[in-house]
Amino acid sequence: MNMNNENIRKAVREEIRQHPVLTSSLKHFAEHDAVYYPGYGNLGDALIALGTLDLFEDIGWAPKHVYGRHKHVLSGHSHVVMGGGGGWVKGLWESYTEQTVEFLQNGGQLLILPSSFSGFGECLLPYAAQVTIFCREQQSYDALIQQGMPEDRVFLCPDLAFYTQEKHFSDLEVAGHYPVLKIFRRDEEGISRPSRRDSVDLPLLFNDVQWATFDECLPPLRAAASLISQFECVETDRLHMAILFTLLGLTVKIKPSNYFKIKAVFDYTLHRFPTASFEESAQGYSCEEQNDDAYVRKLREEIKHLKREQQAEWERRTIALRQNDALLSRLEAVQEELGEASKKADILLEEKQAETRQKQAETRQKEDLMQQVGVLQNELKRKDDNFDQICLELAQLHEKKNGEFERLRQELETIRSSRLHRLGERYYTIFRLPGVGALLRGVRKIMTG
Repeated sequence: MNMNNENIRKAVREEIRQHPVLTSSLKHFAEHDAVYYPGYGNLGDALIALGTLDLFEDIGWAPKHVYGRHKHVLSGHSHVVMGGGGGWVKGLWESYTEQTVEFLQNGGQLLILPSSFSGFGECLLPYAAQVTIFCREQQSYDALIQQGMPEDRVFLCPDLAFYTQEKHFSDLEVAGHYPVLKIFRRDEEGISRPSRRDSVDLPLLFNDVQWATFDECLPPLRAAASLISQFECVETDRLHMAILFTLLGLTVKIKPSNYFKIKAVFDYTLHRFPTASFEESAQGYSCEEQNDDAYVRKLREEIKHLKREQQAEWERRTIALRQNDALLSRLEAVQEELGEASKKADILLEEKQAETRQKQAETRQKEDLMQQVGVLQNELKRKDDNFDQICLELAQLHEKKNGEFERLRQELETIRSSRLHRLGERYYTIFRLPGVGALLRGVRKIMTG
């Protein structure tokens, strides 16, 4: 790859990675459990998704994805990051209008990754405080500002397809065996009129896909890149084919489509790459062909609208069926839980009955014990009465003894106070004297002898 081309590629990736508002906004949304709504589209949209996934990986965010197109697809979420692209062109691509407006009406916060806008400012203006918009080119930015969107809600940032890492395609051989590959649109945006033998609309091989994962994006992109790398030059009005071939280092001649996005993205980012050039003129349709083409486009638009409605209806039915399956599964689970609960109730009932029987036995035992206690209490009362009688008799006996003791004490006092008692005390005092006492004891012995 041309070194100048490689340096520019790295510079653009760094510009995206270091974008102060983009990085901080994504981190803010990540902190609020935001979900990612990947964009629908063809192979070019797969390249946008691939670069977006690379960016998420670099900032360490792996959000949950939201799938589907039905009106209520964003319901139940407070913060949504919407994939970038070109689905915001009034009258041409209005893929996300219903979902977005309903989400914002419910108070949601929305971050739209780098996209092109035409005519949607009035729809988003009432919810400006809830929306953070990144435009991938100047014209969309200017249009939104002119329509009244606040400058602090709208920002410029290169298309995230430019953030695609080189490693995804670095092993492919860029041979350049053939001179020119023409890839021109055959859908609503095309204005060139190439013959079927001169051109192939390669991205339409994969169309209306919601590109959400590396495994979905890489295989078809690598297959397309491998095929295209066999050519020296690519002429295309497919924006993201031009970006892919430019990133591969091929010479790319870019032609305009029926609205401004290709020229605007070229002026904002692609013009920096020396291998990419833009040609203003393109072979157009005659007046008659334009009328026929307008009619065909109208029919195609009506068919697309019907297909979208059909797709939305199928998605609604699918959701209803999934909900029904979930309800049936839940019902089966509830029935199993009821069965288990019934078994537990039977066990508890048996335990309760056993507990009741045990309580009844304990009650009878208590009654028996109460009867025994009554008998013992009566016996104790009888013994208490006997004890009281004994105590009374003892008290009377004690009182009687005390009376007798008092009488004896008084008699003793009377004796002690008598002259004879005093004479006896003197006698015995003399009797105990050593000399006289011995004499008296001798006389007494003789008298009693």
